[in-house]
Amino acid sequence: MITGLNPTTMLPFTARVSTSLQPGISARAASNAASSASASAKVTFGSQTPEIAAVYSLSPKALSASVALQHNASLTGLMQSVSGGSVSAFANLGSALLGTLNDSREDITQALSGVGMGTEGAPRDAAVALSIVTQSGSTVSLIMTQQREGLAIEMKTQGEALSDDEAAAVANLSGALEKTLNGLGQQPPQLDLLGLTHFDRNVLKSIDLKTDLRNSESTLQSLNFHADDKTRSVAYEDGEFSLEMSSDLSHPTLTGSAPQPQSALSAWDDKFDKARRVGQGNRDQMAVLKSVFHALNSDTANKTAAISGSRAIRLGDNGTSPLSGLHDFSLSLTQAKKAGNPARGEEADRFTYSASQTTEESMGSNGSKSVKQTTHSLLSAAWHEALDPSIPLALNEMKSSQNYSYHLLDNDEENSTTLNYSDRGQLANVSQNEQVNNRETVKKYVLGERVDQTVTPEAYSRSKQLALLKTL
Repeated sequence: MITGLNPTTMLPFTARVSTSLQPGISARAASNAASSASASAKVTFGSQTPEIAAVYSLSPKALSASVALQHNASLTGLMQSVSGGSVSAFANLGSALLGTLNDSREDITQALSGVGMGTEGAPRDAAVALSIVTQSGSTVSLIMTQQREGLAIEMKTQGEALSDDEAAAVANLSGALEKTLNGLGQQPPQLDLLGLTHFDRNVLKSIDLKTDLRNSESTLQSLNFHADDKTRSVAYEDGEFSLEMSSDLSHPTLTGSAPQPQSALSAWDDKFDKARRVGQGNRDQMAVLKSVFHALNSDTANKTAAISGSRAIRLGDNGTSPLSGLHDFSLSLTQAKKAGNPARGEEADRFTYSASQTTEESMGSNGSKSVKQTTHSLLSAAWHEALDPSIPLALNEMKSSQNYSYHLLDNDEENSTTLNYSDRGQLANVSQNEQVNNRETVKKYVLGERVDQTVTPEAYSRSKQLALLKTL
């Protein structure tokens, strides 16, 4: 579970369990309910995680007063160069701390306090908590915090002392940590998580990274990342948007041949871009979603290639499959609502997009088998447009400015592919189903009076069945 964000904004994510409507509920009713839920979602910051709270409890002033501290001159220099205002200030320092494991396995605790350590103007506190668990059970934790009273860092190992291979594997993540923290400080922010997903799974078991930037009690930006050999998850939030994504890596036998994941990623990129265009979403925010989506699927092709032909779901000599080749996932992007029209407070500009893939494998009583993969996407958006494209939209409370159209869009699309096998393990048939329930409402206003309203529904269902392998 991703902590720190509201999980109700996401589609249901249940690995290997397909979604279905409850009896008596139509697809249109389900679409309207889901769209309504998405439309009402707001970017709200979750409670502080225990790991981040523990970082903030590390007092720079108290640590500086401790006579037991052994100051490292090179680290002191890096700490003095840290300036507040962003989590990215820790990038070089965090990278250097992990890099020290190549030469020393000693725990490090160090602090600086006094003039110049805080930020000017509104004070901002920042915290970073990194936890790396090895396959042998040891845990390397790195925490860094900057507060008004100073800066504090701590890196320690719990459990058995790190072996040379373990120390090298952790130290090799220094560059990945630096890129991730630097990206958080960009404008617009970037989530460069690719390096954190590329760790030696023979040596390391899991990685957790949590960051927090706050002004007093209000969180301004937060990141929660987790990766192991079974699942990956990301939760990000700032004042402009929130993003949640998870990927289930626990069932590699359902993926296809090596080229398929790359083709599927490209196809999803096109879907993301189309959703942004038709819903007037933010380009930079969708770029973040695409970056995270690729990172969470970064080594799918390599893992797929290692699956033997007898275990993977394959069709034909070329090993292609109608399945996506991606692991099951769930994602959600929610843009913060913006007051688009001062004269009509109920007309907010908004954008929410969510998508998922679920795969279900079931066995029949006679030894037959079926594999069903379902993708589902929901888009709910609203925006204002000028009636005359040559005149920039500048809505205010004066009637003379109230010449515009207000668009409300709710799209619900689902696609499923089912592979049915005989009791002898032979592919009997492949069925594909598509359901679309889309609706756009456009309200036209002239001098503040509504002069027209159009509703454009699009609803259809398509099915086809392929009985022969060669027809694929």
